[in-house]
Amino acid sequence: MAMDQQRPDISPPKLIIALRGFNLLPAIVFLPTRRRCDEAASEVAMDKSQRNEPERQKMRQEIFDGFAANFPEVLDHKHAKVIVHAGVAAHHAGHIPSWKLLIERMMSGGLLNALFATSTVAAGVDFPARTVVISNADTRGNDGWRALTASELQQMTGRAGRRGRDNVGFVVLAPGQFQNPRKIAELLKAPPDALESRFRATYTSLLNLLDAFSNFEQVREIAERSFAFREKRNAAKVERIGDLIWQPFEDRARVLDHFGYIDREAEVVTESGKWLADLRIDRPLLVGEALKQGTFDELTISEAAGLMASVAADAERSYGEMRGTRRMGGILTDFEDIVVAVSNVEWKNGVEPAEEINYSAAAAAERWTAGMTWDELVDRTKAEEGDLVRLLSRTGEALRQLAHLKVSNSAAAAIASAAAEVILREPVR
Repeated sequence: MAMDQQRPDISPPKLIIALRGFNLLPAIVFLPTRRRCDEAASEVAMDKSQRNEPERQKMRQEIFDGFAANFPEVLDHKHAKVIVHAGVAAHHAGHIPSWKLLIERMMSGGLLNALFATSTVAAGVDFPARTVVISNADTRGNDGWRALTASELQQMTGRAGRRGRDNVGFVVLAPGQFQNPRKIAELLKAPPDALESRFRATYTSLLNLLDAFSNFEQVREIAERSFAFREKRNAAKVERIGDLIWQPFEDRARVLDHFGYIDREAEVVTESGKWLADLRIDRPLLVGEALKQGTFDELTISEAAGLMASVAADAERSYGEMRGTRRMGGILTDFEDIVVAVSNVEWKNGVEPAEEINYSAAAAAERWTAGMTWDELVDRTKAEEGDLVRLLSRTGEALRQLAHLKVSNSAAAAIASAAAEVILREPVR
């Protein structure tokens, strides 16, 4: 397509037939949403004009049966028949890890014709494909729709071409109302996006650096280096940039000093700060204050899991309308007092307060740890299985960290250890 004229979307079945006609299979078709990926795979599977492949279907069935012997949860997956009979699959973060592993195994064996995937699959996963299909010049993230970046597009198109089998790989721009060939062409020619430091001013990073170097001067130097701070010609500019980089650390130092995790004047980490530094979650202060107040001491293992999930989960993601027990609601209400106390101190010291705790995550983790079956959990929450697995895995890991903290409170550690063992049962790994 040489024009920016909008065209109707091509249906997934017609797209696969067209790609097959030009010998462009197997293909990875990038679609903007999880739901569209699932729908596309189902549409191809239901299309009677697709070519029958009895031998390849038999091989897919053998792989599926062997895989299901070790991962029985895939037997109940909504696309179990789709992947075997049609040789297509959807791949995105909403699927459980074992299902994605099955897809990767079949794709690596050359037994799938097409994979419908979100752009996130382009990073870190090796799928051998002859062709990559780009359906949109935009992608959908946590903050809504936005344009693809040059690096994202280059990662996606870099999947085209099977090593040792294809001399070239092919990139196809599928026609559609949100396709923009001119923009795609510009991105393909653009240099990669500038690298950004992943190092952030967090309570944990500050505690660990101060504990290691015992003075703020060295901590500041390391922070500036991590942001590739290089500007030697203008001393005034160097100082201004350095101040901007250091300010978030300085703000957090005042908060940690207020709660007794560091002695800011002496530039030392206190005993409570040493164990808090080992709690590598997004909001360690909330858990640290709950530990100091004995919140975890009298909890059951399911309540401990629910409380930790409320902090470990993404604040903006919903895990359905299922409610926790009445007692769990009371625990979270009391925990909100800690959240408010910490937030007030953060506001006063220029730190963006912790986001609200996630009640739906707490309910899901509590019910799962109390013995609810996986099928019932998925049905009651109406959440994507992959999202539930990530929530429960993250919660279990946070509980394991809590269990191993160097704190004199052995009751909380024992409860956390038992909760982690239960929450990380299959299919959560």
